[in-house]
Amino acid sequence: MPLLELTLGNPANGGGCVARDGSGRVVFVRHGLPGERVLARLTEEHPKWARADAVEILEPSPDRVTPPCVFSGPGNCGGCDYQHVSLEAQRELKRQLLKEQLRRVGKFDLDVTVESISDDNAGLGTRTRLRFGISDSGTFAMRRHRSHELIEITTCLLGNDAIKNVMQEHEYFEGNDDLLIIALNGNDVALTRRVHFVTENDALDDPFDDQIDDDDDVEEMEETQHTSVDGVDFDVSPTTFWQSHIEAPSLLVERVLAALSLSPGDRVLDLYCGAGLFTKFIAHAVGPEGFVLGIEGSTTATRDAEENLTAFPWAVIQESSVSTSVLARASEGFTHAVLDPPRSGVDAGALRTLSAMNTLTTIVSVSCDPATFARDLRILVNEGWEISTLRAFDLFPMTEHIECLAVLLRDGE
Repeated sequence: MPLLELTLGNPANGGGCVARDGSGRVVFVRHGLPGERVLARLTEEHPKWARADAVEILEPSPDRVTPPCVFSGPGNCGGCDYQHVSLEAQRELKRQLLKEQLRRVGKFDLDVTVESISDDNAGLGTRTRLRFGISDSGTFAMRRHRSHELIEITTCLLGNDAIKNVMQEHEYFEGNDDLLIIALNGNDVALTRRVHFVTENDALDDPFDDQIDDDDDVEEMEETQHTSVDGVDFDVSPTTFWQSHIEAPSLLVERVLAALSLSPGDRVLDLYCGAGLFTKFIAHAVGPEGFVLGIEGSTTATRDAEENLTAFPWAVIQESSVSTSVLARASEGFTHAVLDPPRSGVDAGALRTLSAMNTLTTIVSVSCDPATFARDLRILVNEGWEISTLRAFDLFPMTEHIECLAVLLRDGE
């Protein structure tokens, strides 16, 4: 297939840049940077648009760097979008992507700086959970972008030291099951042999999407891992959502608590509470004269949260979806709410029901998906809430993903 000579424009969702070919057709090009002139090989074609990989850089951007990982680049591991981009420029691309989603989906004219949370690791060695495929020869592998095809690898530079040690110590695995390695305490080498097999072998749009569901067929998996956040202990099951960046739990707890500005006696809704990360700190802040209701749809995560909150009888964990009917049945008098939904965001009816709680003064929304984040903010603003604070954090270096946080107050308060 002939190569296309293209000049790349703005960043696009999916980790690439937007370009147009000679016919005017939109081409989404990975492995390039805005302003670069490249030779690109088509990887997917449709009548009105196409995907391509930049395989030769004719005019490089000053923000281009040599990828630290030998398994990144066109035709290789599909996990990292920005290995070829300096960290500062990565955050600028993410800023542009977030601004565009806020404008296009949420109809907001807002600009948000994407904040770095660590300058010590060049964006590497931060992941506490990584999911791999196993090749036919029994070795570690990642999938090509948007493909079932496996690429054999010997290490993943995004993994923390414990994960990289596991990869060095285990050279062969039988079968074709996916492999999930979890080391929540980071460099604690006692965790390096916590290797978990997952018998689900579908291709992933994002090879670094390490979450697995309660109904996955999970074998040889230890029940929980023990970790601590700012001196507070947690037990977390492998299927329970937990922030994958080693510094993310502490950072988000600090930011969420500061945004809530709680006092003893406050009543708080913690929606999509997971293992109770925010719930436990909130329960301590509101004290026994207060109340916390955590709502979580996962059976395993609910069990983890109940175990993690045993010392706080004024914190109740409810296993259910976050829906209009569930929130309508919630007791009155809640003063604050935290939302930390999956990428699909919050049900619109549930948001309107939440908004109708007349005692509620503050909502803190946390999200890793800018599009659904913007959509949910628009619903709340239309219901009479005002965005007081908007922040974004670079919790996923080398990828296009970011973590967003908004504080909403009643309009006029």
